[in-house]
Amino acid sequence: MSAADLMRRLQAAMPAGTQPKFKTADELMAWQREQGRIDSERIIEQNRVARLQNVLGRSGIQELHQSCTFQNYNAELPAQRNALEKSKAYAARFGSGFGGFIFSGGCGTGKNHLAAAIGNVLLSAGKSVLVVTIPDLMMRFRETYQEGANTSEA
Repeated sequence: MSAADLMRRLQAAMPAGTQPKFKTADELMAWQREQGRIDSERIIEQNRVARLQNVLGRSGIQELHQSCTFQNYNAELPAQRNALEKSKAYAARFGSGFGGFIFSGGCGTGKNHLAAAIGNVLLSAGKSVLVVTIPDLMMRFRETYQEGANTSEA
């Protein structure tokens, strides 16, 4: 059945006084194409968000630090400004002949913030990221020695 036949049948079945949204089969087809485009864009965006959440979840970046950027890092001390510049340089040159990045320093100096900022830059560029804190690493080691652990020390 053609679209024109369908339109004629729909118009014949409509109650008196009802105005159809579309007057021609071409208008109906154009509307369906537009709705298909809108639905496709929505699904593509949902898939993009789901992939990002999946990657972010596997990255080790804690929820508290997921919005950390270089721009919202508060570098008050010279050592913090130095760490910020080195972090930016690492992110900018990632993959050019060097491996991981380790921060050390006292509590509250912004190590997790900068690690997450680097991770967020790399994730947005499609890279794989794993952020691990020493307490998390030590807990993982400790778990390997517990009876019935899924992971062993080997």
